[in-house]
Amino acid sequence: MAVFHRPDDDIEHEDHGPAVSAERVERSGGRRGDGWLETFLGYAGRNRGRLLGVTIGLLFGLSVKWLGLLWTVFISACAVAGYLIGKKLDENQEGLLEFLDRVLPPGRD
Repeated sequence: MAVFHRPDDDIEHEDHGPAVSAERVERSGGRRGDGWLETFLGYAGRNRGRLLGVTIGLLFGLSVKWLGLLWTVFISACAVAGYLIGKKLDENQEGLLEFLDRVLPPGRD
């Protein structure tokens, strides 16, 4: 399959194929014909926050549908509490028992 290049307009043409701009080829790292997985992973890398937000929203909506609102809120609250405790443990570099001894009131003997 021959590739024809006209330097005056920076457009490459393949026989019986769509025109691909030089800018698009450059954005893809010079590769042509990337598969859908590489395209998706590139998009996901550039838009991580959006993809995470859509995923969380979708999971929350499906949970409300399947479990009900109260169970979904309860499970979400448990997940947030677990995240916050894990974050605190990571920041302080202390073990779980030391953290619980510091947070919980002392027991009676």
